[in-house]
Amino acid sequence: MMKLLFIEDDPSAVEPVMNLIKREQADMQYEVSGFDGAEDKIASFRPDIVILDLLIGGASPEPEPEGLKARDFIWDQHFCPLVVYSAEPDIYNDKYEPHPFVKSIKKGKGSPRKVLKALGELRPQVEALHGAEEHILQSFALALREVAPDAFRFFDDTDRHNNVILRAGRRRLAALMDDMTAPGDRLASWEQYLSPPIGPNIKLGDILMKVDGGYSDPTSFRVVLTPSCDLVASDGRTPKVDNVLVARCCPMREGLDLTSLKGRSLAKLKKLLPGTVLSHGYFEAVIPFPCLKGRIPTMAADMRNMEFIPVNDISISDAEFLRIASLDSPFRELVAWAYLQIACRPGLPDRDLDSWRDEIVALLKG
Repeated sequence: MMKLLFIEDDPSAVEPVMNLIKREQADMQYEVSGFDGAEDKIASFRPDIVILDLLIGGASPEPEPEGLKARDFIWDQHFCPLVVYSAEPDIYNDKYEPHPFVKSIKKGKGSPRKVLKALGELRPQVEALHGAEEHILQSFALALREVAPDAFRFFDDTDRHNNVILRAGRRRLAALMDDMTAPGDRLASWEQYLSPPIGPNIKLGDILMKVDGGYSDPTSFRVVLTPSCDLVASDGRTPKVDNVLVARCCPMREGLDLTSLKGRSLAKLKKLLPGTVLSHGYFEAVIPFPCLKGRIPTMAADMRNMEFIPVNDISISDAEFLRIASLDSPFRELVAWAYLQIACRPGLPDRDLDSWRDEIVALLKG
């Protein structure tokens, strides 16, 4: 049974939609709430899809429509697909970026049928969310089962029990989620990104973009190389550095031309890329980065083309460089390893390697 919640100040305005659902969709259950009780209703009913009006009175938009407040609660506290069903859906469209879990429909002639069609189109999203939620809950149950006894063994007071179970359970859950992939499952290349970035602190491996650059222009992007521990700016701490070391990015073709693959034909590259650049995660002087549509282009980080950016010039918004994404582990560690291998090798004097080779060969001949 798919649960629908109509948030509407005038229930009669959605009666045609509800009647249509009643006649044609026996597997859909619905309830109606006004704006005042919307948050409580969402928390208790836990709808699979919300059909949301935007305006009180149905005609004149207020400076901050109650519907947008309800939308923010849904998005932050009970994420689910959303059908914006309003006389002025553009109020929503002007404020928020398009999202595959949102449909906008203008009230009017024929609109009830459009709402029903949108509900059918959103059904796969509902099923995907149910599957993910079930998997996470099962994994969290396993994590809690293992960590809860230790919390009670080591601590006596309830507050510490709760805090330790939450922290340790969260860490174990993350490890379980990484370890519970089905046999043969392979990550999509873009799954290495955490976008938007998690947390306020700049981290090694963060992907930055010049605020006046473009999402399709690799030269607008940078990759952070400074260790995360030197960049913490929370809980009373300030960064240990004033500037962040970053690697400049370039188009993938230019990146490949910085390596021994320069000049190879497309047919040859198609054969060589999986076993060199892509499987290793970095190759000679470059690290490849995959496309995250609308946010990050396919590009390469040139580990020999670096610069310093002031810490204060980097932020989620309103800064010269925007944090577009962080990298998940172990991809973040890969950036650190590549940097050490490529840029931090000790300088050695020229040596007579041929004689050394002869020495080893003679020894092996025994």
